[in-house]
Amino acid sequence: MKKLLASGAAPSLAVTALVAGTLAVATPAHATAYDCQRYLSDRGYTVTATRVNACAKGSGGELIDYVVCYARLTESGVTKNHAENACDLADN
Repeated sequence: MKKLLASGAAPSLAVTALVAGTLAVATPAHATAYDCQRYLSDRGYTVTATRVNACAKGSGGELIDYVVCYARLTESGVTKNHAENACDLADN
């Protein structure tokens, strides 16, 4: 994606997608709190009750749910990048 942005291809791709009436999303169609937990586990984190609850909150579908998920995960020692990705997975 960085190469596309650097080359200037991204804006034309975005325009093409908008003109076509659809926009592809890079996350799985049926992401869940479990996907968030598995993501964390796969990256070496212990899936604690705090992290399970953060992932569950992140699956709420509202912006505030994502923000709370991210905050709880980072407060529990998850890196910012991993918290962002995990909460994206939880957000169905």
